[in-house]
Amino acid sequence: MSNLEDHRIMNGLAPAPWPGPAAGSSMAESAEQARAQDRVPAGFAWHDDYVLGHGTMDETHHEFVACVHTLLTTEDPNLGIALEAFAEHARRHFGDEDAAMRETAYGSAGCHIEEHAAVLRSLDEVRALLAEGRTEVVRSFARALVDWFPEHVRVMDQSLARWLVQRQLGASPVVIRRRLPIAA
Repeated sequence: MSNLEDHRIMNGLAPAPWPGPAAGSSMAESAEQARAQDRVPAGFAWHDDYVLGHGTMDETHHEFVACVHTLLTTEDPNLGIALEAFAEHARRHFGDEDAAMRETAYGSAGCHIEEHAAVLRSLDEVRALLAEGRTEVVRSFARALVDWFPEHVRVMDQSLARWLVQRQLGASPVVIRRRLPIAA
């Protein structure tokens, strides 16, 4: 098993394996199991590219990934609880980053804070639609977060982390990644 697989399993991020057909089951039952597996949404896993070298932000981003993973993989009856857990996380996560930007007079705060606000506005819309029974909207929202997060971290959060560490320590953060591309 690879280090990434170990990390995903230890952090509860690996999807449960799909059981194969039971002994004596029919081809129709096997086909139905395969169709059911196709309906299970893919999860969201932590990737070392999300590491910023700012301990608090990195920890919060781990939590973000776990919350979104839960939105993608939990059963429909549990979506309300998962969405509320994500809402609580997002308000704290974005609130902490927004406060740090304001307190330190971060020059690019406006755009960054607005991105957070846009996610929270979308979250409020999704919560209202889930109250109407529209579970598919929660899954779509979670998939949009999976698409949004890596670029947000790479562009906005990386700059913020650099700014915060520089103000605190007078130097840029150091990030050591597990895998490096090797030129042939």
